[in-house]
Amino acid sequence: MCGISGIFLFDGPQSGMASRIHRMTDTIRHRGPDDEGYCLINTKTGGYQLAAGPESVAEIRQKQRLINEMNQEHFDLVLGHRRFAILDLTVGGHQPYFDPNGKIGGVFNGLIYNYKEVKAELEANGLAFYTDCDTEVLFKAYGYWGEKCFAKLNGTWAIAIYDFNKRELILSRDRLGKKPIYLHRGRNGLYFASEIKAILQALDAEVAVNERAVFDYLTSGYRDLAQHTFYEGIESLPPASVLRINANGKTVSSKYWELQSRRDGALAGATPTEAAQALRRILEDAVRIRMRADVGLGVELSGGLDSSSIAGLASAAHSTPLSCFTVEYPQTQWNEEPYAREVAMRFHMDYHVVRSPERWFWNDVNEFVALHEEPFHSPNLHTQQAVWRLMHDANIRVILYGAGGDEVFAGYRKEYFYRYLRDLLKRGEMGAFRKNFMNFSELSAHELLAKAWQQYFPKANGNGLALRSLLHNGLARMPMRESNGATTEAQLYSNMTELKMPYWLLSNDKNSLAIPVEVRAPLLDYRLVEFAFQLPVGLLIRDGWLKWILRQAMDDVLPPKITWRRQKMGYPFPLQDWLQSSQKIITELFQRSDNPYLNKTMIGQNLGALMAQHPEQMWRMLSLELWHKRFIKQEKILL
Repeated sequence: MCGISGIFLFDGPQSGMASRIHRMTDTIRHRGPDDEGYCLINTKTGGYQLAAGPESVAEIRQKQRLINEMNQEHFDLVLGHRRFAILDLTVGGHQPYFDPNGKIGGVFNGLIYNYKEVKAELEANGLAFYTDCDTEVLFKAYGYWGEKCFAKLNGTWAIAIYDFNKRELILSRDRLGKKPIYLHRGRNGLYFASEIKAILQALDAEVAVNERAVFDYLTSGYRDLAQHTFYEGIESLPPASVLRINANGKTVSSKYWELQSRRDGALAGATPTEAAQALRRILEDAVRIRMRADVGLGVELSGGLDSSSIAGLASAAHSTPLSCFTVEYPQTQWNEEPYAREVAMRFHMDYHVVRSPERWFWNDVNEFVALHEEPFHSPNLHTQQAVWRLMHDANIRVILYGAGGDEVFAGYRKEYFYRYLRDLLKRGEMGAFRKNFMNFSELSAHELLAKAWQQYFPKANGNGLALRSLLHNGLARMPMRESNGATTEAQLYSNMTELKMPYWLLSNDKNSLAIPVEVRAPLLDYRLVEFAFQLPVGLLIRDGWLKWILRQAMDDVLPPKITWRRQKMGYPFPLQDWLQSSQKIITELFQRSDNPYLNKTMIGQNLGALMAQHPEQMWRMLSLELWHKRFIKQEKILL
C-alpha cells in the first residue's frame, strides 16, 4: 500500500523536474509514511538516476543522492513513491524498483495477494528472487510475460512501469479499480498520481470545475461516471486497463479483463447446493490469501451477513483470536452492535466497540473534506475512518471487511428486489413471483406493495420539492443520464462496473490510506465476482431473501440470527438525525455560501423539509458546498 506519482513530458527533458516530482509526492505523504523514493529518467539517452528523499530509510539515503540536489539536471520522465510497508518490512521493499538488467523500472501501489503462487511459477521458469516482497514479483512477472502478467495476478494495483527497450511508459490498474490512478493529459505531457491533489500541486494553471460531474452527483448521487472527476481535464484510468505512452505522447489503451454476465451459461444448471458449496470454496481461498501480511491483522465487523462471513472464515484460518471492531449507535433502529457481539463471541474474537459521537465529523471537517478531494456520499464515511483509526492505534495495519457483498449478491432491496418482482411478472413466472412476494424477509406483503408503488410510480406520491429548483448556473437545464438498469441483471452489472463500485473503491482507498491502514475485501476477489455473475438471478434472490446464495453458503458457519436475519441495516448511519443535530452549522454555511451551482435562497427556505423528507439529497448539496468552499475557494469550512 503506497502512493505513486509521475510526470512524462512530450517536448523533451527539462530542468526543475526533481522539485516538481518531490512536491507531488510530498502531497500524498500520508499514504506512505515509512519510506520515499524517486526515479528520474532521460528517455532520449536512456539514462536514469535513483534519488532519496528526506524521509527515505537510512540505507537508501546513504546510497543515493537527495532529490533536492538534482533540480538543475534534465529529465523528461520522473516517478515518485511513498511506502506503507505491509510485506517484507526491510529495505528490500523500497521503490522505485529497477531490475538488475536495467530493462524495466517503476512504482507500484497495492498488494498482490497471490504473489507466492506467481513467484513459484516464475522460479520454476528459472527466475531468481532477492526479496520476500510482492513488488519484486510484480515487476519480474511483467519482465517475463509482458502485459499478459496482469491476467495472472489476484490483488490490487496501480502501477507505472517504464520499459527501456520499448521506450514506453505503461500504466495499469487492477480488475475492479481498487487502487486509483488519476490522469491529466496536457499538451506537453502526462501527469498521474494516486490522488488528485498531487496533480493539482504539479499543474501551473487552475483547473475548472466539471459541471457534468456536479450535476450527476446532485441528481443521482453517483460519482466517477465514465472515469470523470469534478475537475475538468482530470480523469481516472479505467479499471482492468493498460495505457501505453511513448515519448511523443502517443497513447494506446487496452483492456486485459472484462466482467462477463452469463447467467444462462454453465452454472445455470447447477443445483442450489452445488452453487453454494462452490461459492464457499472460492470465498475461503479469497480470505486465506488476503491474510498474508507481516503486520497486525484485524476485522471490521458490522454484524451484518457480509462482514460476519469474513470474520467467521478468517477466524477459522487464523491460529490466534483476531481483533474486531464495531460501531454502536444510540438509536436502536440503527444499532447492529448486538449482532456484532454475537459473531465475536461465536468465534472467540478480541471484541472492541466504538461509540459514535455526533460531533466527530465537524471536529475534523476541514481535513476530511480536503482528504477526499471531491463531494462524497455520506458523513458515515468519516465514522468508518474513525473506526479504522482506532484499529490502527491498536497496531492493526491490515483490515478485512465485507465490502462488495450487496453489489455482487444483490443486497439492495430498492434496486434489486422490486425490479426482480417486475422481471418475474414480465416473464409470466407467477409461482416464483408469489413465493418471493409473500415470503419477502424484510417487509410484510402490504409494506412491500406500498414501497414498490412509491418507487415505480413516484408522481402518485405528491409533488415533493423539485430538485432543479435548488440548482443554479445552467445545471437545472442539463439532461439526466439514461439508466442502464432495466432488469435486475442489468442493474447488477451497472452497479458493479459503473454506478456504485468504482466510487466505493476510490473513497475507501482515500479513507484508509489517510491513516494509513490497508483494507482488503474478500467478497471482491475477482474469481468470486466472476462466479456470482454466472449464477442465475434466482439464486441471488430466492424465496423472498436477498443474497440467498451467500446465506446458504454460510449457513453452517454463522449463527442463524445473522444468516437469516430479516431486517437489513447495511452499514447503518442515522443521516436524518445527524443533519437535524447539525442544523445550526448547516444553516450558517448556506447563509455564507457563494456556491454558483446551488440556489441558497431556495435551500434556506426549505431546509427543514429537505432534512426531514429528503436527507440524502440534503447531504449531497451540503457535501458539494463543503467541497466548493475547501477546494475551489481554498477557504476553511469551520474556523
